[in-house]
Amino acid sequence: MPYAAGMVVGYIGALAVSMLAAGVLSLTDAAAKTAGSAAVVALIIGSFLSGRTAGVIKRRDGLKTGALCGLAFVLPLLVISAVFSNSWSVMFIVKLLLCTAFAAVGGVAGVNKDERL
Repeated sequence: MPYAAGMVVGYIGALAVSMLAAGVLSLTDAAAKTAGSAAVVALIIGSFLSGRTAGVIKRRDGLKTGALCGLAFVLPLLVISAVFSNSWSVMFIVKLLLCTAFAAVGGVAGVNKDERL
């Protein structure tokens, strides 16, 4: 249950950041140059929220819980990349590591979250 809830919150967060970034990029002239960076930021924030939510619900093993959430968060990216691309890029490995690391940090933050807040 904590992983599913974490995934839902993470994807909602990533979608919200993506929509905000799309709005900002449409107002500027640098849309094509910075769209990749905006996508990476959305992945990072979404994976952090995913790990944090799972950590808050599970309340133990924050690093492991967050890392597993990060791997599950990036799994659809792996599938989509395998379907639509005929080669792996270095950027996919970077995204995989970023999602896992930020979700692990989010899991630790979720476990250590004060109950009063």
